[in-house]
Formats: sequence, structure tokens, C-alpha cells
Amino acid sequence: MAVFTRINAETAHELWQQGQARFADIRDARSYAAGHIPGAVHLTDATLADFLQDVEDDQPVVVVCYHGNSSQGAADYLCHQGLETVSSLDGGFTAWGQQFPDAVESN
Repeated sequence: MAVFTRINAETAHELWQQGQARFADIRDARSYAAGHIPGAVHLTDATLADFLQDVEDDQPVVVVCYHGNSSQGAADYLCHQGLETVSSLDGGFTAWGQQFPDAVESN
């Protein structure tokens, strides 16, 4: 079974720019709507099954929360669901937004 890793915002941004990873945002709906990484899936209990069906087991996934704490538990869960390359974004969306304000979209 795979074990998740922790990555910084710079590494996550490189993966995002290269289109090499799927991003899963686990924050609440209001926070996600206010701003998220472009292309990130809002991962909730309601969207989890579809997400797991759509993502390839070997496709890198980066889990995003507010500050990088809750995403670790979610990343571990996704590893237990059979995903092989899962990362938790250190500093969460807060770090992303501070370092890459031009790489944020809202609904």
C-alpha cells in the first residue's frame, strides 16, 4: 500500500503547471467557491466515489485543505483506497494563495 508524501507549494505549483497531477480540495464549499486552485476538484463525501472512479490509480493526486493539516488524513485515506501517488500540500491553500495569487480561481 502506498504512503502519502508532503509537498510544498512550489512543487505542487510545478505539478499543476505541467498538468501532471489531479488536485483535490477538501475545504468547505464556501471557501472552495471563494478561491481554489484552477482545475481542483471539490472533494466531499458526495463527490468522493466519482473522483475515485475518474482518477487513475497511478495518477498523482495532491490534496489541499486550509493549512496542510486535514489534507494529511485525507491523503492517507486516498492511499488506502488504492491510489499510488498521493501528496498533502504543506501550508494548504493558504500557502498556495500567498505564493501564487495569479493561480487562484473562484466560482
